[in-house]
Amino acid sequence: MASQAASQSATATQSYASQLENDPAKTAEQEQQAAKDKQTASNAKADQALNDAKSTASNVQSQAVQQAHSDKATADKQATATKNEAESNAQTAKNTADANALSSKQSADKQAANDKDSAIKQAQSGKVDGKYAQAVKDAQNQLTADTNTVNQANQNKDTAYTAVPMYNNGSKQFTGIHDIQSEKNLPTSIVNPNIPDSATGDISYNYYGDTLKNDNSEKINGELTNSQQNELADYAITLINSWRKVQGLNPVIWSQQAQDATMETNKLREASKIGFNHNYTDSSLNNKVTLVNNKYGLNHFHENLGMTSDSNQTMAKLKIAILNDITGMIYQDAASNWGHRENFHDANYMGFSVQYNINSTDSEMFPYVFVYEGYTNDNNTTQTVLTPTSAQTIEASRTSGGATKAQLQAVENDKVTLANAQKSLTDATNAANQSIATQLANINDTYEKALRANSVEYQTRLSTADNVYKQAIASAEQTYSNALAKNAANETAKIQQAQSAYNTAIAKATATHDAAIKQAQQTYDAEYAAAHDETPAERTARHAKMLAAFKANEATKLANLKAQQATDLKNFKAQQTAMSKAADQVKAGTHSTTIKTNTKQPNTHTAKQTPQAATDAVSIKSDTVGEQETDAPVLLRQSTPEHTVSVLVPTVKSVQRHGETPEQPAGQAKSTLPQTNESSVAPISLIGVALLGLLGLSYRGLRRKVR
Repeated sequence: MASQAASQSATATQSYASQLENDPAKTAEQEQQAAKDKQTASNAKADQALNDAKSTASNVQSQAVQQAHSDKATADKQATATKNEAESNAQTAKNTADANALSSKQSADKQAANDKDSAIKQAQSGKVDGKYAQAVKDAQNQLTADTNTVNQANQNKDTAYTAVPMYNNGSKQFTGIHDIQSEKNLPTSIVNPNIPDSATGDISYNYYGDTLKNDNSEKINGELTNSQQNELADYAITLINSWRKVQGLNPVIWSQQAQDATMETNKLREASKIGFNHNYTDSSLNNKVTLVNNKYGLNHFHENLGMTSDSNQTMAKLKIAILNDITGMIYQDAASNWGHRENFHDANYMGFSVQYNINSTDSEMFPYVFVYEGYTNDNNTTQTVLTPTSAQTIEASRTSGGATKAQLQAVENDKVTLANAQKSLTDATNAANQSIATQLANINDTYEKALRANSVEYQTRLSTADNVYKQAIASAEQTYSNALAKNAANETAKIQQAQSAYNTAIAKATATHDAAIKQAQQTYDAEYAAAHDETPAERTARHAKMLAAFKANEATKLANLKAQQATDLKNFKAQQTAMSKAADQVKAGTHSTTIKTNTKQPNTHTAKQTPQAATDAVSIKSDTVGEQETDAPVLLRQSTPEHTVSVLVPTVKSVQRHGETPEQPAGQAKSTLPQTNESSVAPISLIGVALLGLLGLSYRGLRRKVR
């Protein structure tokens, strides 16, 4: 390879020398143009260097300015946090100081009061007869005993509070005064349940509970009696008139004629099975109702309908249902455009009845329907006015039961006795105090002075805490202001420093650029002035210099080739040493080697070794005159960890007996340099020489001839 390379290098040198022989001498014009091209290139390089320097300086300046802004923002944020923390700490300290001052004042005031009481007791000791204090104690004990008797008696009577409504959307529990436990709790007036505006259009809900723990009222068995109808009508009219009174209206007239007409209408409604529907929805029924109204000298004005879904009714439960019904018609009627409320507002005469809703399509849902009939008396027919009595009856029931009059009177007598005993004690104490007035005055004066001193001390501590707080706030504000000013100054300084560095860099780059431009101009001027037609001697010298440089380059390449071959040889020897050691371990396993020779391309030797067994295979192929390809396997076992060894086998040609050429002497193989990615593979030039000369295995020993 080295010899071949040397031969090729000599040939290339001769070819280059021939080219130089034909190279003409340079003219002055060519030298001038070369000087100009050199100047243009130098100027372009200087311009590019200046532009690069400007761009770099600009980027450095921009980054420095951005960093200055960022540093200032961070410092300002930290200054703000520090100020806020200082102010918070100052406020906390002030609050603590104020609380401590107040606590100290309260403790001092309490101690002053205790000292005063002790001093007074000490002054009064032995001055007031003990019988007065004993009389007060005895009177108090008697009042307590008689009061307990009254309370015990009242606990055994029914609760007599008046129930009040509450807005309930169906999810709340009625408790306390919102729950009706007996008829004594029934209200006799309509009270606003304070329904939110957003809920006035909802379906009416209950506003009162109906626990009725002791319901002794009449049970309802189907259709109501006239007496029951009148009692319920009395309660309904009472509630309606209570609301009208609040509106500044006269009471609606509950006449016998209006009630009779309502009752007959109720019978007609039950017979027609109209259910929970208005009379006018059934023309036949409506005509009959008109005849009834005319009979009593009344004109039908309006009709309100309510209902209850509970079929298990008593008079008390029906009254609660009527109470809830009227409350809803007045305060939660937006869905009906407040029509029910307007009917109550505009009524003149009115009657009420409870319709036993049987056999109608909605009777299972509404077993009882409340019918409020309103009338006018346009023909001035005489009406017998009825007076409701529900209010008086219910209010009277609230006061029944409880302690007896004698028990109540005993309590009142005890109160008088206690008052008299306390007065006697006070008089005796005052008399005693009179004798020690000066002493008591001094005690009180001492007490007042102590209180004033405590107050002054308290105000002083508050003022001190406030001053400390204000100073801390002022200090925090000043520190914050100084920090902001310092941050701004630092930012300005950094920006100025960045600008200065930028200016310096630009100036330096500009100076370098100008110097390069000047040098290029001077070089151009000198070369332009020196330009002339090249003499034969100058041409010869130039060619000799070029040829010498070419020869030096060729020599360098040849030296590099030889150095690489030496390195390859060294590596190959190391590989062969390892293979020889592996061959010595035949007893421990098998190692397979196949050697083939082929002039067309090199082959690769690969050996894989595992802890159990590994096989290395080497193949050498050759086209040899008069011989056939053979494989000579040798098996080797190795116990080293698994790895792969790759060896490139050179191409070898058999000795040619005839037709040898100068380019390929007899016995010399022509090698090629195959490409491989295996880092451990030696170049083909070295492998070829090493396999034939350094392997230590003769070509004849590696092959088995076949005849």
